[in-house]
Amino acid sequence: MSTHSNCKITKDHLRRRACLYVRQSSLHQVQHNKESQYRQYDLQNRAIAHGWSVDQIDVIDEDQGKSGATSAQRSGFLDLRARIGAGEVGLLLCLEISRLCRNNAEWSQLLRIAAITNTLILDEQAIYDAADPNDALLLGIKGQISEYELHGIRIRMVGGQRNKARRGKLKMPLPIGFAYTETDQVVKDPDRSIVDALALVFRQFRKLGSAMQVTKWFVNQGIELPSRPRPSGIHSEVYWSTPKNCQIQRIIRNPRYAGCYAYGRRETKTLPDGRSQTISLPMDQWQVCIPEAHEGYISWDEYLQNQETLRNNASSFLQGAERIPSPRKGMALLQSRVLCGKCGHRMRIHYERNQIWNYVCTEKCMRQGGTACQRMRGEGVDTAVGNFILAAVNQKNLALSYLFQEELRTDFEAGDRQRKNRIEHLQHQEHLASRRFMAVDPSNRLVASTLEANWEQCIRAEKEAMQEHKHYVQQYQNALDTKLKEHILQLANDFGRVWNAEATTNEDRKRLLGKLVEDVTLIRNDYQVTVKLRLRGGRIHELPPVDLPRRRAEIMRRDASPEVLAELETLLEAGLHDQAAAETLNRQGHRDSRGDPFTRRTIQILRKRYHMKNGIQRQREKLQKQGYKLGRKLAAELGISYAVLQRRSEQDPGIKAHRIAAGKRTFVMYKIVNKSNQTHNAST
Repeated sequence: MSTHSNCKITKDHLRRRACLYVRQSSLHQVQHNKESQYRQYDLQNRAIAHGWSVDQIDVIDEDQGKSGATSAQRSGFLDLRARIGAGEVGLLLCLEISRLCRNNAEWSQLLRIAAITNTLILDEQAIYDAADPNDALLLGIKGQISEYELHGIRIRMVGGQRNKARRGKLKMPLPIGFAYTETDQVVKDPDRSIVDALALVFRQFRKLGSAMQVTKWFVNQGIELPSRPRPSGIHSEVYWSTPKNCQIQRIIRNPRYAGCYAYGRRETKTLPDGRSQTISLPMDQWQVCIPEAHEGYISWDEYLQNQETLRNNASSFLQGAERIPSPRKGMALLQSRVLCGKCGHRMRIHYERNQIWNYVCTEKCMRQGGTACQRMRGEGVDTAVGNFILAAVNQKNLALSYLFQEELRTDFEAGDRQRKNRIEHLQHQEHLASRRFMAVDPSNRLVASTLEANWEQCIRAEKEAMQEHKHYVQQYQNALDTKLKEHILQLANDFGRVWNAEATTNEDRKRLLGKLVEDVTLIRNDYQVTVKLRLRGGRIHELPPVDLPRRRAEIMRRDASPEVLAELETLLEAGLHDQAAAETLNRQGHRDSRGDPFTRRTIQILRKRYHMKNGIQRQREKLQKQGYKLGRKLAAELGISYAVLQRRSEQDPGIKAHRIAAGKRTFVMYKIVNKSNQTHNAST
């Protein structure tokens, strides 16, 4: 040990703590590179040799298996830096600078803090004082070299991986359903039950067109999917469970199932706070993409079509005319197939109460802040389109009802095959468990009892699977009895009965419609809608205009004849209230726009529409012009109560009363005829 290094250590340093920082970059190094750990822990002897006691030395090794590229997630380093800033540490020990930090910015910050608090730094070569210009320069250079070494290591490792991946030779973890042979060839899993289960996922997605619908189908049918935790292999344990939507999504999105060798599908970015974030890249940004590299469950073309379907099924409403999601349970028949004839964008569906839905185009509203481009009631449009499809299909005599029977049979065969494979797998597990139990030494009771319990568990699982398969077959046989088979065959030539059948759901009708109709364009002109259908193949049919229901207020405005309005004006001018006016119009033979007799509510709507005053208000205005006043107002002017005014009007001829009949109610207005007499009576 040099004398110069010893001169840097003072009594002030010895009074403070000595901290030994131990770190290795990966868990693999922690488990296998033991010599590096020994060298780092031996630095405690260096601190003891310089005068620190054993109880003054703190070992910080909680950052094992973490990279030094950033201080994020390294709680030990953050705590060490805080202690140095507080002046608690007199000596910082590390095997080399790269153990502390490989980020030059964070390393420079640590050096500045150490210089302010007079903290020494010791590595395998020497002791450094951050406050000394020469030592600070040397430590700064070492920090830059450490950061550059990290980049060099990454470039070498990643460059070798990418070069091997370009040739399709880089061995990567395989998803469930694939396995490596002894020659590193990718083949389907030897377990037939796993292969059939995964093939069922793609078959159902091909039929349903939605990952969520596939998930619901598996849950309703009680079918499980396999999964294998990493590190996966042929002999690792397989877990069967009810699938979730995320699992179905991963299977459909993984290009491996299409036989494609893909590398660089994800990219890891470093956030400002030092944490890492992994994002998925679009296909055109993949570093390596080799279709048909090995056997797959689907073709590459079908994989591309599936990705397009998933994008169209996105929950957020995508703008443009390319979005056609899978059918849903709503009443609207033309879901996601309606185009606005004015702006060309797809129209949304707005559901109201009582199973009423509207087709709404809000593109203009979103672009210009105005009202909706088009809005129309959807029931009449759907009926017109449905009648046209029924007529067209019945003319061609298409036996589409047979598709329901085929789908039911296909679903049963898929579920039956999956359950049989499951039973075979459990029988194999039960056989292995029995062999293990038979081969154990009877004297080893603890092991024998454990193997016996495992054997019994396998037997119970096998019995439950067989009972479930028996129940599943019985349900299918009950559903397809002779009468139902005959009924389905009778429907083969009657598409209309299939379309209107109670068992046919809204999703089925939309799916059938999607086989024939590409899209529907709607153009509203006042209270009529022009419907144009673009069928599969490009042919366009224009249907007769569809009438939309009018609002009641609009009907009243349009159908109120001048004769009715003139007669109503006469009746109101005569002082009749609304109920009396309605009864008079009915006696004269007049009717409202729907042919029904007039009511008090009908008269109120007409008066409000044409700004007419009612008969009571008109009588009041006439009487006010003649000097009549309301009773309470006149009583207040005379300084008497309203009850007194009522009694005097019956006895005093100088107070005149006029009654106005308003149906079941009566209004009274008063007028003073002789003021002198009124003044005398008031004083009395």
